[in-house]
Amino acid sequence: MAGYQTIFEISQSISVNNRRVIGQQLSRSGQITVAQYLTTVPWVFTVTAHNYLYYPQVRNIIQSIDNLDRQIPELITFDTPNLSWFTKMQGTATAATLATTPTANTQVLTLSSNGTFKAGDFIEIIGYVYKVTADSAGTTVYINRPLIGSPASGTTVLMGNDVSFNLIAEKCPSYKLNPMTDGAFVEWDGDFQFREYITG
Repeated sequence: MAGYQTIFEISQSISVNNRRVIGQQLSRSGQITVAQYLTTVPWVFTVTAHNYLYYPQVRNIIQSIDNLDRQIPELITFDTPNLSWFTKMQGTATAATLATTPTANTQVLTLSSNGTFKAGDFIEIIGYVYKVTADSAGTTVYINRPLIGSPASGTTVLMGNDVSFNLIAEKCPSYKLNPMTDGAFVEWDGDFQFREYITG
């Protein structure tokens, strides 16, 4: 198991941010004006890792983290015993493809699928993960952010625990070692923060 994947596995807590960029302006009369700015709405995860890992057992993981640092992205999956609850499908669909070629930046997809989707279900199209925003019979599906890239009709749609997030570390804390018999406990000096690595 790679370094950052392990950090997710041994997390004490995970904060998730996939909110749109919204601007608000309040007038002197007390009226509020809001506007959404069209962005890719990247996934951002802040992970608090457990302290007191036993260094002799995890130094290979620490080396993997050092190798990746804040330069190299890693595919993170939640399809593990500790994390599968996060991306597990609640709809009945197990297979889907794009039924038509979507327009650029659309948030409405036409799918050919074998089941339904529930609000909050995760789907992945050409390497980017989206959340379904409303229950769907499986043909018209609304997603939480503008479609990235230019997928064609017939493109496979991954879903549920098959999705993976391409993440790069924005913040990678250092650690100190607290000596004990024949080793030391690892103590991190802050949280890890990961941002989706978008190239499309």
